Amino acid sequence: MRRRTVILLIVLVLIGIGITIFRVFFIRGAYVPTGSMANTIIPGDTLLITKSFGQIERGAIILFQYSPEYIRQEDRDHDPFGYRIARVVGLPGETIQMRFRTVYTNGHALGEQKVLAKEVEPRESLQVISTEGSGPYRVFYTTRLNEDESALVNEVPFAAEEPFQIPKDSYFVMGDNRDNTEDSRYRGPVPRNLIWGKVALIFYSKTVKTDEFRWDRIFKEVH
Repeated sequence: MRRRTVILLIVLVLIGIGITIFRVFFIRGAYVPTGSMANTIIPGDTLLITKSFGQIERGAIILFQYSPEYIRQEDRDHDPFGYRIARVVGLPGETIQMRFRTVYTNGHALGEQKVLAKEVEPRESLQVISTEGSGPYRVFYTTRLNEDESALVNEVPFAAEEPFQIPKDSYFVMGDNRDNTEDSRYRGPVPRNLIWGKVALIFYSKTVKTDEFRWDRIFKEVH
């Protein structure tokens, strides 16, 4: 009996060690405090992230860090690890450019469903006004889609006035809340070695102001 108890304890300890190793190296959680990915992901969501190996596909939502030269001091003070959530829109070796509200890769328009929206309640979902176009995911704009292009020229370092060549080991990422995010247009491409993994689902979610559960978002897959 004593021998069986010892063996059982050893097995339980090994299982515990295995689960810990799996959680540390292959899966992790990430709380979202900002609206840069709204409405796909909104403030108060906690995400389940799975470790990624090899290449990342276009459209994937990833957990990553920007290159150190693009991280501002105030960001380091707020978040010393510098982890961010964004969507991959440009792959290694491609050229990418923003023209008005359309992303072009290698000279071809990227298929995205564009949503005109407005902020009603801070740190909550954006209110959808209208949509146009088609694609596997939605991106949100909080300024009018039909404004004159010259009035909406982005004063950004990357992929604005001229096509930008993405390095062969890097990815170009953008937030789904396109008018309210500092992404690769501002901070440059993301090296593959600074990408930890892909968002699998929303593990749970609470409102930021009232701390109430958002039951409709718990265990929700994100695309």
